[in-house]
Amino acid sequence: MPQYREATLEDLSAICTLGDAVNMIHHEAIPHIFAATGEPNRDMEYWRGYVGGDTATTFVACLEGLPIAFATVSVNKDVNPMLQPLRYARIGTVSVAERFRGQGIGRKLMALSEDWSRRRDAFEMRIHVWSFNARALTLYEELGYAERSLNLGKLLS
Repeated sequence: MPQYREATLEDLSAICTLGDAVNMIHHEAIPHIFAATGEPNRDMEYWRGYVGGDTATTFVACLEGLPIAFATVSVNKDVNPMLQPLRYARIGTVSVAERFRGQGIGRKLMALSEDWSRRRDAFEMRIHVWSFNARALTLYEELGYAERSLNLGKLLS
């Protein structure tokens, strides 16, 4: 049974590895947008911004002390004058090591992220999911997330 906690700086290398795995799924689907996997720890500075901050954090699921999954979350506020001024939380990345998928780990990480966001007075949760990622879409819909808008793209040759 995994143990869940907020990530520490000591988890960054494992988060980089797990992040690389989820990035590869995206790169294989849309290589002109998502970078190929790189050297280990390439994205360490990026993930560091999600460790232990007041407005951003990462939750990890660990087995025997080693992270097997993570979810990043941040609290934000829109500054667009056409939108209501509300504080919302955004899930950035969720990654579960392949052999542990389908065991409820992602669900638990989402619940922890939602609880953390409520304690920071977030009004709602948001997540951006690419349309090819059917497994993730199914999970988020089961958790009560609903489509709000469509982000369309067009390649220019």
